[in-house]
Amino acid sequence: MTPPLFSIVIPTYNRSDLVQKAVRSVLGQTFGDLEVVVSDNCSEDNTREVIEAFDDHRVRYVRTPRHTAIADSWEFARTQARGSLLMLLSDDDAMVHDALERFADQHRRRDADFLFCNLAEYRDQSFLGPQKNTVNCRPFSGDSRLVSTDELLKPLFAMRPTFNMHPSAFIFSAKIAERVVQRCGRFFASNGVEYFAWPLAAVFSKHICYINAPLVILGRTNKSWGSMIVLSNPGKELIDKMLADNDQNRDWVPLKNFTLTNLMAEGLLLGKKMFPEELRPYPFDEQQYLRRTMLELKGRVELGVDVRREICEVLTYAEKYPALKAELSATDNGGPMGPNSSVRRLARTLRLNYVRRHVDTLKERRKIARGEVKGGFTVSGDDFGFQDALGCAEFISRVTAH
Repeated sequence: MTPPLFSIVIPTYNRSDLVQKAVRSVLGQTFGDLEVVVSDNCSEDNTREVIEAFDDHRVRYVRTPRHTAIADSWEFARTQARGSLLMLLSDDDAMVHDALERFADQHRRRDADFLFCNLAEYRDQSFLGPQKNTVNCRPFSGDSRLVSTDELLKPLFAMRPTFNMHPSAFIFSAKIAERVVQRCGRFFASNGVEYFAWPLAAVFSKHICYINAPLVILGRTNKSWGSMIVLSNPGKELIDKMLADNDQNRDWVPLKNFTLTNLMAEGLLLGKKMFPEELRPYPFDEQQYLRRTMLELKGRVELGVDVRREICEVLTYAEKYPALKAELSATDNGGPMGPNSSVRRLARTLRLNYVRRHVDTLKERRKIARGEVKGGFTVSGDDFGFQDALGCAEFISRVTAH
């Protein structure tokens, strides 16, 4: 059997309600030379039955030998792919109907073997914070262009990424992955899987192509990492349950917390350790890493999460940078957790913006009706007839059609 051009690999665990919609978004693509590999990390729900019910020869169900941490699950999933180009699609995400057609076109036209796109962010009905069943689409041009390795990696290692690095937005060639595997034994390593893999894909690629259009819907649910660790407070029990699925070792980062910033740094620093020559041009900005960590922790404080231990860890490590420690320790009329902190002022601003978005609903509806979408928009599915990530992808497909 001739291998497909695309392997859309979907790692999943106990999310049968979500993964079936991700699969349907792939099978609904206008480009058909693909396979869908659902890699089940030993789910305890009906994931196998849900996937095997798809009457399509392009869908394949595989299962890890045992339940593993995220990096091992992803590496197993990758090895099951047969296609020339791979995408690791999160099971709570979805693609617009012509996403793969546009990726395939740029792959052929530009000889690109590492490609990525813009995203729209959808908070579904189960999201634990505000704006349920709402999609935010940031401004986009609709154009495609080549991106240099430096343009992608210099800001990333400086902890000021220019692009959204979410895994579902990226496609890489199987040949690139094999080059990395030949050197270090695997393509996905560390808890920050994409932050290890994407820099290496960039340095080994022939051409990198960016499609500045929302081709992927990033789902935010009550089971999503981003929702749990950054955007909401699901409670200690659920947070601990999600964190248990990660490798507990922190071999390359100075801090031991479970912030997304630390996961990012973990992948980047492991990559520099294993590929020192290739990544030498990209210095890691440790001070900015500490700033981002503190900002993220302050955001958790605002949501009511107890991260005092983690904040103390940051401040203790920052003693090697006296001026930075003073900056991070600034009381701001109440300290990092005080009632008058800048984080609380930011929260008040966000709440005000939330109210304004409701006031501006009619304006957004009129803008979309006129086709004026490239400047970005935030709308509710209740107003436009979608109730999940798949319906949101169909909505984005319609209103952003090029």
